[in-house]
Formats: sequence, C-alpha cells, structure tokens
Amino acid sequence: MQALQPRYAEDVAFFEVRADTREGRALLARFGMPGTHGLVILDRAGRVVWRSFGHDTTPEQVEAMLQQAIR
Repeated sequence: MQALQPRYAEDVAFFEVRADTREGRALLARFGMPGTHGLVILDRAGRVVWRSFGHDTTPEQVEAMLQQAIR
C-alpha cells in the first residue's frame, strides 16, 4: 500500500485501522473483517468493491481494484 499511496493520493483516501483500539475494532466489524491484516476498498459512493484478508494480496491486485474503484 505504501508504494501505491503517492500514485493515487489525489483520488484515494488511505486509512490504516488499528485492531487494538475500540474504534479500530468497530470499523473492522462494520466491514466484516475477521481480524488484522486486511484491506477494504470502497468506491466513490462508499460501497465495498473489494475485501482481502491476510497477507496473500499482491500489489497488482490492489492496484487493479483501486483503478476500478476510482472510475
């Protein structure tokens, strides 16, 4: 994600959520995240367009979904 942030800074708001806080746990629950190391991409209307759990996501997958979300 860090490598993609400068490229998409004008179109995408990036947020890191910490699971060890009350607010973080509430957000994880809101988006159906089972725990840490996940990624949620929302479109401009705030709808979830992609969800990933764990460390199996490639930068190419994330970039493809970001491009879809900002259309």
